[in-house]
This record gives sequence, C-alpha cells and structure tokens, in this order.
Amino acid sequence: MAKRYLDLRSLDEALTLLTTSFPRPQRTETIPVTQASGRVVAEPVHAKYSVPEVSISAMDGIAVRSRDTLGAGDRNPVTLEHAVRVNTGNVVPPEFDAVVMIEDVWEEDGRYQIRRAAVPRQHVRPAGEDIKENKLVLPRGHLIRPFDIGALITYGITEVVVLAVRVGIIPTGSELVPIGTRPKPGQVVESNTVMAQVYLSQMGADCTRYPIVVDEPDLIKETMRRAVEENDLVLISAGSSAGTRDFTESVIRSLGDLVFHGVAVKPGKPVMLGKVNGKPVLGLPGYPLAAQTVLREFAAPLLEYWGFAPVPRYPVTARLAQPLVSDLGFDEFVPIFAGRLGTEIIGTPHGKGGFAQMATVKANGYTHIPAPVEGYEAGTMVEVLMTTDPGSIERTLIFTGSLDPALEELAGLAHDSGLFIHATNP
Repeated sequence: MAKRYLDLRSLDEALTLLTTSFPRPQRTETIPVTQASGRVVAEPVHAKYSVPEVSISAMDGIAVRSRDTLGAGDRNPVTLEHAVRVNTGNVVPPEFDAVVMIEDVWEEDGRYQIRRAAVPRQHVRPAGEDIKENKLVLPRGHLIRPFDIGALITYGITEVVVLAVRVGIIPTGSELVPIGTRPKPGQVVESNTVMAQVYLSQMGADCTRYPIVVDEPDLIKETMRRAVEENDLVLISAGSSAGTRDFTESVIRSLGDLVFHGVAVKPGKPVMLGKVNGKPVLGLPGYPLAAQTVLREFAAPLLEYWGFAPVPRYPVTARLAQPLVSDLGFDEFVPIFAGRLGTEIIGTPHGKGGFAQMATVKANGYTHIPAPVEGYEAGTMVEVLMTTDPGSIERTLIFTGSLDPALEELAGLAHDSGLFIHATNP
C-alpha cells in the first residue's frame, strides 16, 4: 500500500517537538581568537591586564605639571622649567599630570612656553581607562563580531572557549553522483548535503559529510548508527518520501523512535524527525528547495535554540507584483525578488515547488504564507525576509518582459558601476 501523510503536524507543533525533545549538547571548544568571528562565547572572557597599564598621552605634545601652568594666557605666557616631549601613546612620567597639545606650545632655546593653563588629567589616558585587569570583556552567549576580535587581542586574549556542535550529514540515493561528475540520464549530482554543510557551518556547526550511500537499508542503517555515535545532530538527505526506495523512516524506527514524519509545510512536507540514542535525526527531502526549507525552518531553529548564532534575516515590506495562491492549512515559503519601483518596494514571486533551484538563485528573499491564509492578491503588502543585503535594493534595476540574452551582458556592465539588474518574465 502506498504511504500517505494522514497525520501531518503543523509547523508550530513540529518546531515545538524539535526544540523541546533535545537539550543542548554540552560541547565546547577552545579556538584561536583570530578564528572566533561568528562563534558564540561559552565561558566569560576577562581582560588579562589593564589597558592602558600606565597613564599615556592622548595627544602629541608636552607632559607638564598642571600647577606649573596656572595663570598662563595670551597676555601672560608661561615658560616651563619642567616638561618633557611626548607623542600619542607615550607613557606620561609619573611626576606629570597633564599634556599640552604641541599646537599650543612654543619652543625656544630648548624650553617650552605656553599661553593656556592645563587642568589635571588633560589629554591623559589614565591606567585602566579602557578596561581594568580581570574585568569582563565578553559574557557567555555573546556572538563574537569581527571588531570584537581587535579588542580581545588588545586585552591579551589569544584563545576563547566557544559553543561547539557536531553535525553529521548523510547523502542517500542510488541515483546520486559526486561533485564534479556530469550526470548520466537518471542520475543527479549530490548537492543537498554540500548546501547543508555550508549553511550550518556559518552558524558555528562542525559538519561532517559522509560518502554517498546507495538505497540499501543495511548500508543506510550502518552509516546512520556511525553518524549518531560521532555527532550531536544528524541530517539524512533524501529517502524521506513515499517511494519504493525511500528507507529513512524504517531505518530510524529500527535504531530508535520516529517523532514525526510529515509536516504541513511547502516545500518540505516529507520532513521527518527521529530520536536515536537521545539525539535528533532530521530527514531532508530530496528536492533542493524542500531541503532548503527544512534547513532554514527546522535545522537552523534547533541550533539557535541551542544557543548558536542565528542566520541573518533582513525583513522588508514589499507590495506583491502578482497574486500568490496557497493551500489552506499549509505554511508555504515562496522565493521572492524585492526591488524598488518609485517609492515602493515591489516583490516578484519566483516560482513554487521543491525542485527548481534557479528560483532561489534569482530571488533575493522569501515570503511566508501562514497556514490559515489561502494566498494573497496582487498589490498586497507582505513581509519579505531578505537573503542578501537590503541595501542592494536601492542599486537594482528591474526589467520585466521577455528575457533577452543582451541583458546578461548589460548586467555585467551595470555591476561595474555598482548596480544590479534583475530580469523577470511574468
């Protein structure tokens, strides 16, 4: 009997099961600070020493005793008996408490004359002004940014302890061929797990891609058993639908428990979740757009729930250029290209379904049609979650109509001028 999805979970229900069934792995790693951008701090980071460690000059000038400058003015210049030349960053000798900028100093016969009084601590950076020794620099849970790394190095920190997670990714399918192979009729280049590795690595995951496994249950079972032993999260690509060569569900059941199989989401309905030795096993559909949806709406939220860096999302509001129809009861995710037309941002849908990868290549965002909504009329204002910098919208020229090959050449010329061209065929 053909398999039917008679008990589809809602997206919200499936996410709740996913995030509440699996506690965060207690895994951390110590890495060089130069490699820490985009990682999440696992243990608080403290300064190794005060910065600056001694008082230093904030300006090029002369270090003085402020009491010696009392009464100095344009009509009453003061020649200093005790002063020393300093540059920005030089140590201010302890007997001096102020710096006069070189622009306000007149030098004659090796002596310095000033026409303006200095106040204590003027142009002096006192010891510990930036941070004091052992003070907190970054708290636990902080997402390390590129500019944070400069500060960490300044404060004597060469290594940081960050959250770590191991993700095993298994490609299955007798029709798959490896990267760089031209597929024969009936074959497909294995790309979903490469996409998964790149996508999850940006969140801080340490991903391992296993060799392609043909559609043999025993081989899939052995690879899954190994992946579960070696990782905190396992993704298995393809084999999650209702075909005669789809074995992921039966393999999960043989090793552990099936939490759900089938979610009311498009694309991505065949997604499944298993629990093997207490660890999550997430089944990705074989269609690329469906796999993208599962990575973005299931795998990424789980890692975020575990405390890892969220994938950047840039929401904008756009007016739909054409209607969007959706099945009631399904959460649907549709690739969108957003561009400015006059004073408004216009959103153009780029196809639906789970197989056309060019839909996301051409799109610069996506919109979510919630389950209770049957679609949107043209002209409806919707939220578009951008997958590129929203600033590019202002530099994009939109062409609509028949697609002329000359547009490809024009796009290259426009890019040289800092512009982008997007062509759509309604």
